[in-house]
This record gives sequence, C-alpha cells and structure tokens, in this order.
Amino acid sequence: MKKELWLVLESTETAFSTLQECKGKGYNATVVSTESLRHAVDYYPGEHHFFNLRHLENHEMLESILCIFVVDDEKIEDLKQTIRDYTDSFKQIKGFMFSRDIKDYEGSI
Repeated sequence: MKKELWLVLESTETAFSTLQECKGKGYNATVVSTESLRHAVDYYPGEHHFFNLRHLENHEMLESILCIFVVDDEKIEDLKQTIRDYTDSFKQIKGFMFSRDIKDYEGSI
C-alpha cells in the first residue's frame, strides 16, 4: 500500500536542506510555493491574487513550501523521521506534516 505525506515548511535555507536530505535518501515529491491565508489577506489588502510575478522573476519562494510525497507504506516512518531530524521536530523550521493511506494508486513515477 502507498501513503501520502503532506509537508508544509516555512521557506528558509534550512528547509531546502531538509528537502535535499529527503532527495538524497531517494524520496521525491511535488513541491509548490504557497502562502498562508492570513498572509495573503492581511499583508496585501486590496490585491486579489495569491501569486506575485515578482516571485517568479526573482526565483523566490513565497511564505512556505508544500511538499506532497507518495511512498511505500514501509518507508513512511523513515521519511517522517528524516523530516523530524532536519526540522528539530518543527522547532528549527516552522511547519507541519501529516500522512494518510492511498487506497487507489496508478502511475509510473
């Protein structure tokens, strides 16, 4: 059975180190730049968008990073522990993660 692990990390250089370690251990994920609802509404009043072209032009990440991993059931604990180790259980890098079972999976990657 496969599991999905959703990881949200505050966008920092240390967050990239965490992702590099996951990649080094053979894990892959879809990574998306994200912004919290609070940040989007409170800090950009009157602007009705969630992506600023400045971020694209400057190759900057937004406020946080969303990673979606799909792994075999027996590898989920190793992946979680790797994330805990590199985030100091989310004390060094703010964020969170959760996982759940995937009942129906098809694909080549």
